[in-house]
Order: sequence, then structure tokens, then C-alpha cells
Amino acid sequence: MQKFPSTEAKDKWGAITDAALREPVTITKHGRPSLVVTSVRDYEELQRFKHEKLKADVATGFEALDRGDSTGFEAEKDFRHFMDDVKKRGRERLEKARK
Repeated sequence: MQKFPSTEAKDKWGAITDAALREPVTITKHGRPSLVVTSVRDYEELQRFKHEKLKADVATGFEALDRGDSTGFEAEKDFRHFMDDVKKRGRERLEKARK
């Protein structure tokens, strides 16, 4: 991955964008990574990956709740009612997303 100091980014923007089409480019500030410039294709792929991971994590959480595994949750009636509602709404949203 190529790195460019932020002080040079404006003057080298053309080179940065050309390089970012091939691989992500890091912009540093005071020697530390500050920004990453990447292609639209790579960005969209990352967004799809994040979305799929979130869906899988939510599904795993619902499965744990269905098994009665509420580790870390308070076992109050109001909370359980709230979680049942969250599960119902979440399942409805997942079903819509799958269509």
C-alpha cells in the first residue's frame, strides 16, 4: 500500500487517484495513517462485506435468544417483552432484505 503525507496530497492528487485504482492508498498526518483512498469497486465490496457480516451477527444473536441464552441481558419481564419485539421486527427486516 502506498503512503502519501497529507502535506503532499494536494500536489500529488493525480498520482494518488491513479494508484488508488490499483490498490488502497494511505494518507498520513504527522506520520500516522489518517485516510485511505480506494476505488469505488473496492469500497462497494467492503460495504457488501460489512452488510453481510452485520446480517450474520444479528441472525446469530436472534438464534441465541431463541435458545434462551440471554447472557449479559437482564431477565426482567419488560426487557424480555422488548427483546421479543426487537426479534420480530428484525426478522421482518431480514425477510424484506432477502427478497
